[in-house]
Amino acid sequence: MRRKMHLYTRRSISKLLTHALTLTVFAAIILTATLIAPPALHAQTYQVIYDFNPSVDGSVPGSLTRDAAGNIIGLTGFPDKGTVFKLDLTTRMLTTLYTFTGTPDGDSPGAPVVLDPAGNIYGTTRKGGANGLGAVFKIEPNGVETILHSFNGTDGQAPNGLIRDPAGNLYGTTVSGGLRGAGVVFRVNTAGVEQTLYKFKGPPDAAQPYAGLVRDAAGNLYGTTDTGGDYSKGTIFRLAPDGTETVLHSFPGKAGGNRPFAGLLLDSAGNLYGSTFAGGTGRLGTIFKLDTSGVFSILINFSGANGEEPGALAMDAAGNLYGTTFKGGGPFDVGVVFKLDTSGTEIVLHSFAGKPDGSGPGSPLLVGADGTIIGATASGGFYGAGTIFRFKP
Repeated sequence: MRRKMHLYTRRSISKLLTHALTLTVFAAIILTATLIAPPALHAQTYQVIYDFNPSVDGSVPGSLTRDAAGNIIGLTGFPDKGTVFKLDLTTRMLTTLYTFTGTPDGDSPGAPVVLDPAGNIYGTTRKGGANGLGAVFKIEPNGVETILHSFNGTDGQAPNGLIRDPAGNLYGTTVSGGLRGAGVVFRVNTAGVEQTLYKFKGPPDAAQPYAGLVRDAAGNLYGTTDTGGDYSKGTIFRLAPDGTETVLHSFPGKAGGNRPFAGLLLDSAGNLYGSTFAGGTGRLGTIFKLDTSGVFSILINFSGANGEEPGALAMDAAGNLYGTTFKGGGPFDVGVVFKLDTSGTEIVLHSFAGKPDGSGPGSPLLVGADGTIIGATASGGFYGAGTIFRFKP
């Protein structure tokens, strides 16, 4: 009996030693894998830096711009007629700079604002103004607001975002109004005088721009229209300084994309980049490029998992493109942040989940020199009223 107990003990000890050795080796493998794991395996830094409370500071934030001090200037669509706000990134304190009151004041701002060197803010409202058809406004650093121009229909209706030339003139588009209700391109000079530069005619000409413009060094203006063109599926157009308009590309729909809802990005070489809200091989939107020789190419076809319904693009110093989609991505289907690197590879950087990180990121992104991305979601977050987020890949 003693011998059997002795043998059993020896076998037990052997099994325990073997098991311990196995655990040691397994732990070593895990530790080694952890030490040599590439950076891509580590969690990327996504952070909600502000949650909008609709009863305090509005909802549906978007259209972000940086001021000279690095603060974020943006808009909310609610409460009531909309607001302009400033967010200090250091303290994360939000200040409402102006609250619109409706006709004859502005109503429903939605497009990104621009700033001059003195800190004045210029923007548009889709409604309001003296005629209720939209306005161009100016807000001084002391909070005083002035309506620079009220649209009357003939000169356009429902204006989009502005750009500013070196002389201080403002340029923009309107969704409708003008000739046949197809929209216009306009300029507001430094004295506040508005001039209609071009009235869209509709197919085969462009029609109904839903975004602002980009401008090259020669003074040519480029933009997109949601409809019009040879196939009535949208266009890319150029307006020369002498007023000559040229449709550079007509979207055919289906695999070729349709509804270029967002504006264009112009790189230093003169290439144009943009997105279509629909179409492509997945029929859920595309990212495209129009090079300086007029060659058009599809860079991304969205299929749902990698996003759906893309918006405007941003570019970093290395030439990588960044953007958001309003829907798609992950199990929640409420949008993504994506990157298209210079080799043509698309990477989904973040898929939104509604609460607590936001949903519906339709606003253009801001990309800093260090690669930090700042954007907004139209809804989601703690109060369900939208967020501003910061993300560093």
